[in-house]
Formats: sequence, structure tokens, C-alpha cells
Amino acid sequence: MKLVIFALFLSFSGLAQSEVVYTKKLNHTVSGEKVYLESDVDITPKLMYGDNAMNRFLSRNFKYPKENIAVSEIICSFIVEIDGSISDIKVVNEVPEFYSKEALRVLDKFDEPWYPAVKNNVQVRCQYILPIKINRI
Repeated sequence: MKLVIFALFLSFSGLAQSEVVYTKKLNHTVSGEKVYLESDVDITPKLMYGDNAMNRFLSRNFKYPKENIAVSEIICSFIVEIDGSISDIKVVNEVPEFYSKEALRVLDKFDEPWYPAVKNNVQVRCQYILPIKINRI
């Protein structure tokens, strides 16, 4: 019952297009091969089990603070690796610390595989921007 009520109070459209467009590479600290932007690859990274897998996971695992702090969107950035895993998760926008820590905690737990980005018929590492929209009633 709590899950149903929780789902009614929020709506994630995390994989929807964000109003802010990130056109520069963020300061990721992962060493290794070059990291491409989504705009620089031929095929962008995709979740193997579809966009709804991320939305379901977020709605089931994201916990809200008891205080009513208005936040409409958390913008996260991470690298989709060649093996389909994600690494170097960051929160890009300014949000209260609780929301930032919770987004990092939940995304760190997310272990669904990704199809990696492709450039010139080669799988490459790619920065992925994930806006998490929060609608609380």
C-alpha cells in the first residue's frame, strides 16, 4: 500500500529530455580511454531492458526526506562503460544535500546493463545525462 501511495506522490520521467542541454564534458575523474559526449557518438547508450526499467527502479528505491523541501529535478551524470556498467556518478545541479546523496545512493545500486555508445562502429565510453524529475503532490 505504501508503494502505491508513494508512486502516486511522485512521478519520475528521468529519461525524458531535460530543459537544460549539457554540451560540454563534465569533469569526470575516471581514468582510461576517452569519454565521449552523447552528441559525439553515432549511437547513444541505451538501457538493455528499456527506459521503464530505470523509472521503475527509481520510483521503488528513491526515499524522500520528511521535510517538505521543494525540488523539481535532480540532474545526474555518469559514464556508460564499454561493458555496459555505469561509473563515476555525479549530481550536476544544485539541490539540497539529502537529494544529492539519495540520487547517488540509488544510482550506485542500479545494476541493469546498458548497451554502450558506438562511434565509428566501435563501442566507446560515453557521458550520459539523466534528469530525474520529481513531482510531489
